[in-house]
Amino acid sequence: MQQIVYDNILMIGYLLVWIVTFVWYQSKHHEVDAGSTIILSYIGYAFFSILTYNEPVEFFVDYLYDPLRLFPFIYLYLMLMIALSPTIYHHFYPGKDIESPKSVVLMAISILVITCAVILTPHIITHFKEGLVMLFLDNDAGKDAYEEQLQGAVDSGSAIQNIPSIIYNTFFEISVFISFYFLSVNKRNHYLTITLLLSLVIGLLMPIMRGQRGVVIINFLTIIVGYMLFRRYLNARINKAVNVIGIFAVIMLSLPIAAITLSRYQKEKTAVSDYINWYIGQGNLYFNNHGLDAGGIRYGDRTLNLFKRLIDHDTPKNFVERREKYHNLDLDDNLFSTFVGDFTIDFGPYLATVIFVIFNLWVLSQIRVRGGTIKLHQLLLLFFTICVCMQGGMTLFSFSDTGNLRIIAFALLYTYLRYHDTLMQKYPLITRHY
Repeated sequence: MQQIVYDNILMIGYLLVWIVTFVWYQSKHHEVDAGSTIILSYIGYAFFSILTYNEPVEFFVDYLYDPLRLFPFIYLYLMLMIALSPTIYHHFYPGKDIESPKSVVLMAISILVITCAVILTPHIITHFKEGLVMLFLDNDAGKDAYEEQLQGAVDSGSAIQNIPSIIYNTFFEISVFISFYFLSVNKRNHYLTITLLLSLVIGLLMPIMRGQRGVVIINFLTIIVGYMLFRRYLNARINKAVNVIGIFAVIMLSLPIAAITLSRYQKEKTAVSDYINWYIGQGNLYFNNHGLDAGGIRYGDRTLNLFKRLIDHDTPKNFVERREKYHNLDLDDNLFSTFVGDFTIDFGPYLATVIFVIFNLWVLSQIRVRGGTIKLHQLLLLFFTICVCMQGGMTLFSFSDTGNLRIIAFALLYTYLRYHDTLMQKYPLITRHY
């Protein structure tokens, strides 16, 4: 009983620290932006951690929480704040406007993403009834779709399958970024902008067809923080339209996500609400228990999977093989430990700290606004850090495994935009305005 009281004090304290952080963040600059959204989400996750700790999912008896400790919460908070430091800087020193690169590359990426979305649309239409509609007609549809997707996981990472889907997923975050950037400029190609925005819907529908909740939530959170990043650069009419569409989207996405949740867990003895609490709140607790010492490390096999496979053929090619290789770990990617936990389990807490500090110091040095105007490559780099913080605050590092392709896409576009002026002088054809 005494331990339970102590654990609740720790969790309430962790929640209060994030509430104080939000108050401090907003007191410096009253505008609600991407950083505000991320910190509010961390407050929500901390709240759900309290709920799930006090109402554990007893069906998962092997996943019950150990007694909590103070230092892991301190470490987690500091690492999350380090990751948030570029966002905090931009909150305090935002650019008044965006320096627009006169480049055809943004249009080329947009057309590529739209083309892939068009190719994928017939598949979604064909499977609309057995995928989306059946979620509401068949109680087992969501569970069956998810189990079917898991059965194919053994082959993932070993062969190239469905190239349009790979390309679309690789550029999803970037397409969100470009969509809101196009909305922020005065002279825009309205047809291209609207079509690109509509193509984002594919990223929300495809996972639902497979009975996946996590990908839907991550993609939708990406759209939210993409909007919150560009919100100050959009006119009032566009902001109003996005808010209305956003509310409608939340309602429409909640229905299939609820149906999938009920399909998976309705036959268990534990209440579905307890599973929801566990799903949202587990990350902080499992990190506290094992994030700093999981009984070993994975040597980057998750966070740098694709990169490692280029130089080490013994690297597990998917999560099934990786879980078999590291079956002795006290914590792996079968449970959430936040994106911080992914790095501490891969590299250990000391090297993970060094990685976070060096990377975010470099980002801070690159996004400094001069003359009141922020350049697009600076905003893209900031958006990458925002995606990491928002997507992985509850779950894991979303750019792991095949997500490494998305890191490469970000890096290539950032490098191009960073040296756009030099390229424009040498190759005017590929750098002219779209």
